[in-house]
Amino acid sequence: MTRVVNEPYRREVTGGKGSIFYRTHSYHTKVPPEGVIPMLEHYTDPGDVVLDPFCGSGMIGVACLLAGRRGILSDLSPAAVHIATGHTTKADPAAIKAASTTLLNELADLEQVLYGTTCRHCAASARIEYTVWSDTLECPSCSEQILFWDAARQNDGTLSKTLCCPRCAAEFRKAKARIMDGSPVLVSVACPTCRQREQRPLTLQEQRAATRSRRSDITDWYPTAPLDSWREMWRGQHRDLGIATAADFFTDRNLQALAAVWEGANRSVERSAMRFAVTAIVNRASRRYQWNPKRPTNVLSGTLYIASLTYEFNVFSLLRRKFAAVAKLKQALVDAPGSCTVNQSSATELTGVEDKSVDYVFTDPPFGANIYYSDASFLWEAWLDAFTATDQEAVVSTSLSIEHGRKTLQDYEKLMASSFSEVARILKPGAWASVMFHNSDDAVWSSLERAIESADLSLESAIAFDKSQPSFKGIKQITDQERVSSFDLVLHLRTVAGKSGRRVAKKVVAPVEETTLVAAIGELLATAPPRRRTTPYIHSFVMRLLLERGGPLTGWSYRDVEALLEAHFINNAGTWATQPRDTEEMA
Repeated sequence: MTRVVNEPYRREVTGGKGSIFYRTHSYHTKVPPEGVIPMLEHYTDPGDVVLDPFCGSGMIGVACLLAGRRGILSDLSPAAVHIATGHTTKADPAAIKAASTTLLNELADLEQVLYGTTCRHCAASARIEYTVWSDTLECPSCSEQILFWDAARQNDGTLSKTLCCPRCAAEFRKAKARIMDGSPVLVSVACPTCRQREQRPLTLQEQRAATRSRRSDITDWYPTAPLDSWREMWRGQHRDLGIATAADFFTDRNLQALAAVWEGANRSVERSAMRFAVTAIVNRASRRYQWNPKRPTNVLSGTLYIASLTYEFNVFSLLRRKFAAVAKLKQALVDAPGSCTVNQSSATELTGVEDKSVDYVFTDPPFGANIYYSDASFLWEAWLDAFTATDQEAVVSTSLSIEHGRKTLQDYEKLMASSFSEVARILKPGAWASVMFHNSDDAVWSSLERAIESADLSLESAIAFDKSQPSFKGIKQITDQERVSSFDLVLHLRTVAGKSGRRVAKKVVAPVEETTLVAAIGELLATAPPRRRTTPYIHSFVMRLLLERGGPLTGWSYRDVEALLEAHFINNAGTWATQPRDTEEMA
C-alpha cells in the first residue's frame, strides 16, 4: 500500500558536483543525485516507482539506484538516452577494465603513429599529450599571414582583444581579419622513461605529423552529418572555418583516432560501457576546447564555438583516464539496491507507463530558451548516428522555420502542459511530483505556472536547490555580470483530488505588494550567509514567495528583482545588505 505523504519536503538542498556519478560523462544540465535522495526518501518507500520524463544525463536514475527505488527514465534525445543508460546500467568493473585494456592494446601501434615523438631529455620514445593550435589570420593592412598566437599574446601570457601585426605593426580586431587554416604552435610531451613532462614549440617532425592530411587514411566509419545553417547554434564562424559536418570539428589526427576507438568500442564485449567512455571524451577531443595560459577552459557552454587558440588532446590519453572513471562508476553501483530502466520517448506521450502506476516524479525540464539541447548534443548524436526530433523539443526557438522546429513561448507552454498532463495521468492518487526549474524571464515562469495548472496539479511548496556553482542554464546569457539565476527552484506539486479531466480553477488572489517583498528580503539578509545574499539567490527567493502565495509572476523578471534590490538595499562586492539607519536616527 502506498504511503500517504501530506506535507511537502521543505528543506533547501545543496548538491555538490564532485562525485563519480557527476563527473564521468558531461551533459548540459545535471542534478546532483545526492541532493535528490532526501526527497526520494521523504516521498517514497524502498521499492517504489520513480519517474523522470526529462531524464537528461540520468542522475535521477542514479539516485534511485542508490536509494533502493525503481527508476523509470525517458527522454526525447538519443544522446540523453545513451548517457543516462551509461550512468545507470550496472556492470562488472573487472570486465570493464579488461575490455578497455584489450581495446587500448589493439590500438597501441596507431597511438604511436599519431602521437609518438622523442624525448629531448633522454632520447627515449615519448608521447604527445596535447598540441595547441592557433588561427592563421590575414592582416587587414598588409595582407601578411600571421598567427593569432603571435598577434594576441601579451608579455604576461594573457590575450589582447586588439591584435598587432608582427610585420607592419598595424593594430586591428580579429573580426576585421580573414581567418585561414590553423597551425600548431605548442606541444606538451610526456616521457615514461625519464618521467619528464615539458611544454615547448614543435619540432619539424611533430609539425609535419600534426598538419598531415589524414582523411584519406581513415578506413573506419566517422560521422559526416551536416551542420546545417538553420540550427540555432550555427554561426558564420563555422562557414569561415570550413566546418560543414560533424567531422570538421576534429583535427584529422584526432578524427582518425576517434574513428578507430569507436570501431573498437562497437566490437567490444562490453560495447555499451566502451561507447559510453568514447562519447564522454568526444567534446574534449574536438577543436572546441579553448587554450588558456593557466589551464584548459573547457568548451564554451551553450554554443558550438571554436576559439582562436585550441587544444588537440591525445585521444588515447583521454580514453585511458575515462575508462578508469567508467570502471569506478560501475564499482560504485555494484551494491546499489535500486533498479532503473531508460526509454526514448517524448514526455508528452509516456507510452508503456500505465495510469496511476507511479509513486513519485522528479524531473528537470527544459527552461524555455535557455538551451537548445539538440544543437548542444550535435557531436554526441553525430557519433551515435541518431538525432533529436527538433519539432518535438520543448524549447522556445523563434528563429527557426516551422519545418525545423520553430516554437514560440505559447508552443512551449502547450508542450509543457501536455507533459504535465502525462505526469498527472501516471501518478497515483495523492502522489507528488517535484519539478526543478528556473528562468530569468517572468513570462517563462508564468507560462510554466499555467502549464502546471492546466494539468490539475497543485503547487504546494517550493525550495531552493543550490548546485554550488552556476549550471549550464545559469551560465547562459552572462555578460558583464551574472544576470541569470544560478539557483534552481524545486516546485513540489501534488495531484488534485477531483474528477479526472476537470480543470480546477485557480484561486484568485491579489498581487504580492512590493513592501511585502522588501520586508521578506530584509529578514533574509539579516541572517543569510553571503552566497544567499546574492542577486541569483534572492531572485529565486522572490519567485518562491510569489509561487507559494499565488501572486502573479508578471513584472518580476531577474532584472526587476535586481532593480528592487538597488532601490532598497546596498550592494557590497556582489552581496546585498540592508540599508543602514541614517545618522540622526542612530543618535
